Amino acid sequence: MLRRLLGRDKEDEEKKEEEKEAAEEAEEADLETEEAEGAESATDAAPSEESESASEEDVPAEKVVTPISERGGTIPYHDSIIDRLKYMFNDSTICDCLEGPDEFRIEFMAMGERFHVSKPSNDEVEFGSGPVSDEDVFIRISNDVVKELLNAATFSEFTDIYMQYYKNSEPGKFVKIELRKPIGQLNRNGYARVPILKLLVGTIR
Repeated sequence: MLRRLLGRDKEDEEKKEEEKEAAEEAEEADLETEEAEGAESATDAAPSEESESASEEDVPAEKVVTPISERGGTIPYHDSIIDRLKYMFNDSTICDCLEGPDEFRIEFMAMGERFHVSKPSNDEVEFGSGPVSDEDVFIRISNDVVKELLNAATFSEFTDIYMQYYKNSEPGKFVKIELRKPIGQLNRNGYARVPILKLLVGTIR
């Protein structure tokens, strides 16, 4: 009888141990399931956040482009058109985008004088009196227009006056531009990029 009782007690204890182990295994399985679900949700959320940040980065910032005719501040007083052109060719804004390989030769007739401005490739801008050989363009400006150009307080005003008399000449008031080379060749040499050059050949907007 005692053996039976002891045997039952032992069986009961073993049964309790098995139930306890089964419960612990069930808890561990639940924890693993929760951790796996959490990892999946985190993985799903990460691409969403990355895509949002990527979409924000893909949006290009708005670039404000100042019209060429509005570039440059106040122009100081000059008593000759040569001095005014020298100032403009030395202004980093008005002469923006001028690069080393760019080259040009421009001849002027103004106030009864011939003069020229030129730039050899990979060299500095030079001014000189008299004609220049193999010029790109020949520009004639009437005396009255020269006076108005010297009175312009900004590059914008200078541009408006120059283009006005280039497009619509009047008696005694004109700007005449004679291209001596194809415009495509001139554009490759910098005339399509540099504000002052675009103005002088009449292609500024």
